[in-house]
Amino acid sequence: MAVLELVLCIVAAVLVSSFIGRFIPRVSTPLVQIALGVALSVMPLFPNVTLDPELFMVLFIAPLLYLEAREIDKSALLNTMTLSLSLAIGLAIATMVAVGFTLSAVWPSISLAAALALGAALGPTDAVAVSSLGREAALSQRQRGVLKGESLFNDASGIVGFQFALAAAFTGEFAVGQAAGEFVVSFIGGTIFGLAIGLAANWLFETVRSMGLETTTSRILMELFLPFLLYLGAEHFHVSGILAVVAAGLFASFDRTGVGPNVARTNIVSGSVWGVLSFSLNGAVFILLGMQLPRAMRASWSDPYISNNMLIGIIVLICAVVIAMRFAWVAAMLRLA
Repeated sequence: MAVLELVLCIVAAVLVSSFIGRFIPRVSTPLVQIALGVALSVMPLFPNVTLDPELFMVLFIAPLLYLEAREIDKSALLNTMTLSLSLAIGLAIATMVAVGFTLSAVWPSISLAAALALGAALGPTDAVAVSSLGREAALSQRQRGVLKGESLFNDASGIVGFQFALAAAFTGEFAVGQAAGEFVVSFIGGTIFGLAIGLAANWLFETVRSMGLETTTSRILMELFLPFLLYLGAEHFHVSGILAVVAAGLFASFDRTGVGPNVARTNIVSGSVWGVLSFSLNGAVFILLGMQLPRAMRASWSDPYISNNMLIGIIVLICAVVIAMRFAWVAAMLRLA
């Protein structure tokens, strides 16, 4: 029952944020949703329920990344592919190393492996945040294309780096060669798996439509089912579920050609369903982020053995390192390009 109450609270908060956003258009809707999440978490009647991270990835991140990959400008992505991949792989790893060594140097009580894990978590940009905040920011079409391309591919490097840094923190051993091999297998294997399922989905959708078996309900259900199948299938084969979803979204064409009222109705309903689902899931992600902030901050802030002034200083320093690394990397890549 507590889980149901949690879901209803999140849906209600997303609905409220849609109304608030109309009255304060200059404030980004995700920021409003984060504030609502913080407000929900401090309410005494709010259910104290934790969401499993793996379930969160399946329910929220997989369909959102799939939709972002499906709707991204393919020509713009191809034009900026080199820069996007350099940010997604090179910058993510460089940020992990820079944050790890900086944090370990200024706070020696934190092991280098744990500091690298934090750097791996902070390095990748988030596709959901890029999509939501990019609407309010004054970004050019090329800038938006580069950031979207980066956010679609950098999860693999960030997640693999995070996993191996945590393993090193727990075991005290870090095998660079094994980590690099796991990354290559996860990256390439997830991409191949996603391409194969995407091509199979294209064939299935076209066959069903050509045989006259397609209905609006069946088409929408097949589209909604695909990202969950992709993610769970890829994770079963121990490859990147994130990259599988992205690759399939990029190559699944979802044939919308044809004439007649049934085809038109299907296309209209499909666009409407994905629009509502995208806003709802985006909002839920930021609401959940706001709900986690107080508890995440309270653990360190209320610790009597940690100076709050030092904690604030380290936070500012790490933010500066992350931002400086991005500026330096982008400037270097633009000169090389």
